[in-house]
Amino acid sequence: MEEPPREPSDKTPSTGWVAGMVTVGGSGPCYGLIADDGERYALYSAGGLELEQGSRVRVLLEPTMVRIYCGPGSLMAMTDAEQIR
Repeated sequence: MEEPPREPSDKTPSTGWVAGMVTVGGSGPCYGLIADDGERYALYSAGGLELEQGSRVRVLLEPTMVRIYCGPGSLMAMTDAEQIR
């Protein structure tokens, strides 16, 4: 019988600053982002950030304890965002 892996085998979402394109914009609390590495994120932020769909941004991500549906992708908390020009 094969033993289970000692390390997690699931891909864990990135934390810290991630750059990508906004797929679901607006003033929140839910947003969508496809990161430059192809990872899809469902973002939650109670901060009322305004993100425009299709814009390139850099967002600061953290794990979230909030369990709501913000769309497809890895659910993460977005604590800050910057427009990339």
